[in-house]
Amino acid sequence: MHTQIVDTFADGRFAGNPAAVVRRSDFPSGEDMQAEAHRIGLPTTAFVVPVAPAEYRVRWFTPYAEINLCGHATIAGARCLFQDADNAGATRLTFVSENGVLFAERVGDLVAIDLPTSALTPCDPPPGLLAALGTDAVGCAAAADDVLVELRSVDEVTAVRPDFAALARLPFRGIIVTAPGEAGIDFVSRTFFPSLGVDEDQVCVSAHCKLTPFWAARLGRPVLNALQLSERGGRLEVHDAGDRVRVLGTAVLRPQGSGRH
Repeated sequence: MHTQIVDTFADGRFAGNPAAVVRRSDFPSGEDMQAEAHRIGLPTTAFVVPVAPAEYRVRWFTPYAEINLCGHATIAGARCLFQDADNAGATRLTFVSENGVLFAERVGDLVAIDLPTSALTPCDPPPGLLAALGTDAVGCAAAADDVLVELRSVDEVTAVRPDFAALARLPFRGIIVTAPGEAGIDFVSRTFFPSLGVDEDQVCVSAHCKLTPFWAARLGRPVLNALQLSERGGRLEVHDAGDRVRVLGTAVLRPQGSGRH
């Protein structure tokens, strides 16, 4: 078993979102993968198994639960796998999960992944949501698994101090808070997943499958620059392609033995 830690969406200012990538010849039991993800203790651990040239099966685990999609850990996995001799010269990798197929591409120094768009339906804020976030809302919309709350400004997003225990009791996988950006950033966000054992995700790619079409429609442009305002922070470039969203970001390998945090 080989484990590598990667900081995705990191740059000189922002530390990005860390993920662990565990490469195996086959998957261990779900219980063993969950225990390993808990031991590693990062927001997500991706387990990858080769099945064909440039094609891998993938499963993702937070420290407390298996999840059906994790974009940043897939970018981390691609960054590691592009280094392998078996992928010399490859510019595209395929990741097959129980939730569908993802494609990762090498784009200069960045890694891009292509994911399905997740539709949003405008709604009233669910009971207890705004109180748990400690804020007011401009608008609210729901997806199949997450709820999105629009605020007025970057400062309001930064100021959110959630009651995580209250958020965990709500019937959602995650809560996305967003607002218009400034200084060359089109929109900002923060994402909370206390029901999965991740109070605040540092940079959440799957949330941008909702955020990208939401802001592309508002701003009238398909290519946007995004910033996640978590403690570590991270920059993303996102492309709205109708039924798909393309996300590009950095992926920085940590030196072996450098620690998990």
